[in-house]
Amino acid sequence: MSLIGSIVVFVNLWMIILFMVLPWGVRNQLEDNKFQKGTDPGAPIKSKMRKKVLITTLITTIVFTILFLLTKFDIISLRKII
Repeated sequence: MSLIGSIVVFVNLWMIILFMVLPWGVRNQLEDNKFQKGTDPGAPIKSKMRKKVLITTLITTIVFTILFLLTKFDIISLRKII
């Protein structure tokens, strides 16, 4: 896998995993009965984005490393599959 190809795969994986991690631990204003005037009652109280970005990066690094090693040692070959 080339450097540019690796970056593209990593960024795509990161975005997919981010959307899987985003709903983890979200509590909205309806669940806590803490309504702020002028906001959507379904809006999260605390998004914890810094924590979610770190978790996403960690999971993506692990998945990418496994995928990279599988392709590097020719255990799976995407070119043969396609």
